[in-house]
Amino acid sequence: MLSFNRQKEHLQLVSRTFALTIPLLSMPLEDYVGMAYLLCRICDTIEDDPALSHEDKIKYMGEFVKAVKGQIDVKEFTAELRPKLVGSNNTYELDLVAELPDVVERLNSFPANISSVITRTLAIMSDGMSRQQANDVITDQHDLDVYCYSVAGVVGEMLAELFMIRCKPFAKNYSRVKQLSVCFGEGLQMTNILKDIWDDAKRGVCWLPLSIHNHNDPEEVRNFIMSMDQQTRIDFIREKVSVTLGHLLYATEFLYSLPWYAIRIRAFCFVCMAMAFLSMKKIYNAPLFADAKEIKITRTDVTDVLRRAKYMGFSNTMLRSYFRSVVGDIPVKKGDPAELYASVSKWDEIK
Repeated sequence: MLSFNRQKEHLQLVSRTFALTIPLLSMPLEDYVGMAYLLCRICDTIEDDPALSHEDKIKYMGEFVKAVKGQIDVKEFTAELRPKLVGSNNTYELDLVAELPDVVERLNSFPANISSVITRTLAIMSDGMSRQQANDVITDQHDLDVYCYSVAGVVGEMLAELFMIRCKPFAKNYSRVKQLSVCFGEGLQMTNILKDIWDDAKRGVCWLPLSIHNHNDPEEVRNFIMSMDQQTRIDFIREKVSVTLGHLLYATEFLYSLPWYAIRIRAFCFVCMAMAFLSMKKIYNAPLFADAKEIKITRTDVTDVLRRAKYMGFSNTMLRSYFRSVVGDIPVKKGDPAELYASVSKWDEIK
């Protein structure tokens, strides 16, 4: 069985950001969320591998969920999958895949209500990613919302479920919390999309709706984005920042809904959100950036956020003041969390 220390090692190697935030949670939540993240990362690794065909990705993502649930032999599945992932250049992710049987054994040691929340998340994520592989076109905002839900919004739902199991008062307004949790996940995913937009564009990939004829043609996608004049590029990026901030501001309501004494959960949520807000501010102020390194949050920024989490986390008043100060006069486009949730959530459909 995977040890907790080995789990933390994997986390540090495949995600510096979540290796920083997940330990803010108290045990056993740190253990549960860390395990969930690693399993989600394996699903991502399958989806992102450039050497796998769409058909193989759909096949292996479906079998991955079955292996985690014990419906097929996890050791046989791992032995078949690992050699197929030859297109990935991230050896740490491949090492994680190789240890999937040990990962699953640790998952099975968790209480049944915890492991069921995690496996449901994986089933929804895998199904959503498979649908995206079968029809990998994002033509409008709804397509984008569905994609972001599949890879991140459902993770927000998972966190809400885990937090409610460990912090019963948080479940008092279950429906609203679930709606806001999707905004939490989608806001973080939109942040990642915007940070990587030009790097993705260079390889003919864009996760945002584009007014072009053939979204499946990498060359057309690349040419369309890279040929934007400066003002068009500025307007395009800033409009997406406004939409992302709308999600993130609803995500702060998710944070405010947590009891003040759930200080470590609140600290985890605050740090994740604060780094996303800071990224949006940097992107809005430098919309012509050509490389993600240009808008990267500095080590000083991260240190400041972690310091604030220690003394601001319990106070909604201080948190609201902080987020308002970061947003400043940047325009914000806020949708309706209830409508978004109704249009994308699969939590009650897929188990």
